[in-house]
Amino acid sequence: MSGQELALSVHGFVVKGLLLLAGDNATRSFELLETGPGVHVLVGGHRPFHLLVTEALDDEGRGRLRELVGHRVMVRFGERPPLRRRIAAVGGAGLEQVTPEALDLTAGLYGAAPLWLHADGTLASTEQGAAPRGLDALATMVSAARWISSRRTSSFERLFPASAFHPDEPERTERLDLDQGRALLDQLGDVLEAARVGREAATASTVEAAQLRSAALTVLSHLCATVTKDPQFRPVADAAAAKIFELIAAEQGPGSRPELRAHAINLLSLRGPALSEADRARAQALLRGMIRPAPPYDEYTGRWRFAVASAFAFNEGERDAFVEHHGFKKIPTPEGAPAAPRGRRYEVLESPFPGPDGEPFLVFTRAASPRDENQEMATPFFAGLLISRHAQLGAHDMTSSRIPATQAGYKLMMNAQCAGLTTRFAISRMFPEADIYSSWDSTYFRTNRDRKVVDSEGVDCFVALLQGLSARESFAEIDRRIGLAQWARPLNKIPGFVQFIGPAHPQVVARYEDINHDGKADYYDGFLDFTLVEIAEDARAGATPKDPGVAASQISGAAARGLGWAAGSLNRVTQYSELWDELPDQAERSHAFRAAGFFSPTEPPRDVDGAPLEELGRMPAVVRLIADPTAEGGVAADVMFNAWLSHAPQELKRLLCAAEAFWRAIDAKLLRAAPLDTHAGRRGALLLILAGLLEYPADQNRVDALWRAALAMLRMPPISRSLVRRCINKEDHDASNYYGSRRGIAELMGAGDEPGRLAKSDPVAHAILVSDDEDIGRAAPLELTADPPPSPAAPAGGRTK
Repeated sequence: MSGQELALSVHGFVVKGLLLLAGDNATRSFELLETGPGVHVLVGGHRPFHLLVTEALDDEGRGRLRELVGHRVMVRFGERPPLRRRIAAVGGAGLEQVTPEALDLTAGLYGAAPLWLHADGTLASTEQGAAPRGLDALATMVSAARWISSRRTSSFERLFPASAFHPDEPERTERLDLDQGRALLDQLGDVLEAARVGREAATASTVEAAQLRSAALTVLSHLCATVTKDPQFRPVADAAAAKIFELIAAEQGPGSRPELRAHAINLLSLRGPALSEADRARAQALLRGMIRPAPPYDEYTGRWRFAVASAFAFNEGERDAFVEHHGFKKIPTPEGAPAAPRGRRYEVLESPFPGPDGEPFLVFTRAASPRDENQEMATPFFAGLLISRHAQLGAHDMTSSRIPATQAGYKLMMNAQCAGLTTRFAISRMFPEADIYSSWDSTYFRTNRDRKVVDSEGVDCFVALLQGLSARESFAEIDRRIGLAQWARPLNKIPGFVQFIGPAHPQVVARYEDINHDGKADYYDGFLDFTLVEIAEDARAGATPKDPGVAASQISGAAARGLGWAAGSLNRVTQYSELWDELPDQAERSHAFRAAGFFSPTEPPRDVDGAPLEELGRMPAVVRLIADPTAEGGVAADVMFNAWLSHAPQELKRLLCAAEAFWRAIDAKLLRAAPLDTHAGRRGALLLILAGLLEYPADQNRVDALWRAALAMLRMPPISRSLVRRCINKEDHDASNYYGSRRGIAELMGAGDEPGRLAKSDPVAHAILVSDDEDIGRAAPLELTADPPPSPAAPAGGRTK
């Protein structure tokens, strides 16, 4: 009879247990175990029962059970009729008052900095002792901020999300309760007061104090977010929001960090659903205050002159479009005008309508290359610049961003190309004070039989912008003008879609802004790290993991810029390949991918669904797909890169991130249609994606070296890049399938009984790619050479760019 489940109940109090012994030996069994582990109960009567309580009892439950000794309870075995028996005795070590233990929040993360949640709710770097509350809390709060930044879909309502990579481990349900939340708030308040701008201690250590305020802000934001999962957290969430507002108000004067204030406002705007109605309105007002609502009409004292830097293929046709379609007239070059770059000359046009100052706009047109297209940004003579060219799959953007040009005076910049929003990361770094309009979709143009441009959407929208300036309109009003001037395309069906995204679209633009240059778009940046370290890229050893020597959140410089490019490139890949058309709600055209920074092997990303059973901390890249109703297309994707490969060339980062994004979409069942339903189709698609990403002007030996490195890291056999790239042909280009098509997969891998190029050229490699080995094409876990350190639609006849 032992081993049966039973329950004791009286007056609504229920205790579940497991029958250990019944009958004459039950009393002896109880006496032997009443001082052992667990909670034991002896039920009396002519046939005694010894049972082990199988559920956790709190202090109140243990007290109630003690009080029931000598009293009758109902004993129920399953669905059988209950017995009424008296409790003879209770015992076991589980009845003793238990002092709550501190929780090790970084348990299982080898080498991770210690972070303990004490029983009272405070955070500390040690299991015992008082939690820090002053400037000495820096290490603890930074560890907490980095721990929080690794999470995405859970907050304090669940301290240990279930691991998709260790399904054998039991789920943990620990959480932060309401009283603990209040204690943590008190600790954060003391910390912020100690590090407050203007305090003597904070003034003596400005960087450390700013770092401490930033870390505390991240924890406050996490507290605030918890109310979306647990409505009982409303008092704590409101108090946390109040402290964030206090931080924003105090972040002024000597020793303050404007970027921290901006970051706090952005975090509050992200926490909209968690805020009370009054706080939400207050946060929105702060956010609006960060954005210039209109060009500085009254402050700008110069003549409103704009340069138009067009690629050679566009220059003459677009200049004529100003004259023939919009009534501009050619005039001699005014005296005092600077010389055009690289010995070229300007053709100057005058607008038929006045500028904000009452004088006509002057438009200086010239031919340009990516190496000199930004030069007018560096002279106060011009108020702004229109850049019009092909993106060349991002290659021209890479070239342009490497040419130094320091902004001089107010500038309004418009970029007309394909998927120009993905270049905003680089543009905003080069010209942080400029008002920037970036093209979202391809910018259209038409040519005649001689291939001269005769009509240009970029020119039409730029003239609409100038007309808005003439009327001294706000950016929102200018957006409406541009919306009327833009050409027909499928995306126009999306309410509010505007081809050129400018300062009036903060929710979109913020995804591509990075306040602290850490390769993480601050729209999703949990922790603003002020101890950044410039890390250069290493072309030769980029595929070999090595310890960066700093925490993942500290990585900056070329390494971080390369990650920004990698994330932007994924938006080009999905937009210019039919293989991604299955993404929901046109997400493939909605710039769903955003840079989410570096991660450490000791602090891997959390809350990643649809993944193979691998250790994320050893993956080169991780893409976290998130259902995001606020994002265009309803899907967002965080692109993260392993800190131990931060030195990898940006081109290799692009390849590894693209491979990870592809497999993540496959595993999440977002891409299922043929030919992506077979091993051959998936691996062929991946090869075409990688080959397309390497189509840019560069030393071909270097490009081939990147190709070989990527294939090796993705556990694929050596394959000729030339063979693969020939499977992206003119038919694909004409259909805007620069990164692969179904037709290309069939040509490469074969279809039906017809072998493809690869089987004919290299049957051994083909056999490997069509095999059932699930590892082929997926990134191999990194071999860490040392123990990780503790973490401190186009119009008819039209073409597109």
